[in-house]
Amino acid sequence: MKSKLLRSFTLFLTLILISGMVLACQVPVFRYALERWMPDPYKLAITPGVSGAFSPDEQAVIDFLKSQKPDPRAESGVFANLAIEIGAGASASVSGASMSIFYPEKVRGFATKPIWEGALTLENAKRLVDSPARREIVKRLLLGQSAIWVMVESGTATADDAAAATVTASMPEAIASLKVPEGVLTPQQAESADNFAAVNADDVLRSEVPLKIDFSLIRIKRDDPAEALLLPMLLKIEDDLGEYASEPMVFPVFGRGRILEPLIGKGIRNENLLEYATYICGACSCEVKDQNPGVDLLIAADWDTALHGSEVVLEKILPPLEGTGVFAAAGDPVAKAVEGQGNVAAPMPVVATGAAPDAIGFPLMTILLTTTAVIGVIAVGTIFLLRRKSP
Repeated sequence: MKSKLLRSFTLFLTLILISGMVLACQVPVFRYALERWMPDPYKLAITPGVSGAFSPDEQAVIDFLKSQKPDPRAESGVFANLAIEIGAGASASVSGASMSIFYPEKVRGFATKPIWEGALTLENAKRLVDSPARREIVKRLLLGQSAIWVMVESGTATADDAAAATVTASMPEAIASLKVPEGVLTPQQAESADNFAAVNADDVLRSEVPLKIDFSLIRIKRDDPAEALLLPMLLKIEDDLGEYASEPMVFPVFGRGRILEPLIGKGIRNENLLEYATYICGACSCEVKDQNPGVDLLIAADWDTALHGSEVVLEKILPPLEGTGVFAAAGDPVAKAVEGQGNVAAPMPVVATGAAPDAIGFPLMTILLTTTAVIGVIAVGTIFLLRRKSP
């Protein structure tokens, strides 16, 4: 009887998992993340100096930072994923006000440990919310690139050049071998479908950004002052990355600036790069953002305006911020270089291979399936207990 119940229970769970896989979203992970995953906010803790009060200059910095955080009343705008907490106490060791930046609270293990601490100055505040590398990342993502390989250099030219060459050489193979999953629809295709009611809304794109398989490389020096506050966001994602400061590191960045754990030194190999690319370009098997790997970067951009329009308007999503190394929107050579590259939508589906946890999405149908599974488990458990109690 026990083996019979076990077989029935196994069959029941298998059917539930198969149902979830059938309903899985076909939009690639990188595009689903770009259109539907809101970046988690970094916490910025501001503490006054020994006087316990903020000077006029310090208050001006606070006002600037407040203008960068999201305003729930605004329909759109250039906002950084930033949450500000201003302390009431005074610092006993620092004459001026200070600020500490923390990873988003949803990131495991980092809730109480700052990734950077420094003086509350306008220069630091501007570098916190914006930098040349992040502007370039936003531009390339909104041009339709699947992911950007961000390489933090070691400082040893031979090692850095070799790592960059490996990354660059891996791109043509990834572009040639990976395809956009079958079943992805544009809004126009969904509206003209023979059976519109049967169209899964999760398979429909929400913007006119080109859908293609495409990658590029950005190199950052460890001592670049313009990236002084971006680097901690990358290099503190794992507790032990400081032990590998002499090695180049490559971070995949996709969506709205979501990074994955880096490939380091000898781990920067073609097969590892292809594995990451396969996950990023595969069908989004888990639509719940927090159940996917990665951490969001702190970026100031008007993602929604860019995605809802028919064109990428860089002047709107990246307005000039003084002292941050502004890129020209018109006639930009990088934008021209990445435009039109990559593998445009093709019929062959790709499934991620071990880079992300298998999970079922979270639309209404999945809720119903989950509820059914729970009821089934309870029912089977109850039957099993009754059988055990029977003489």
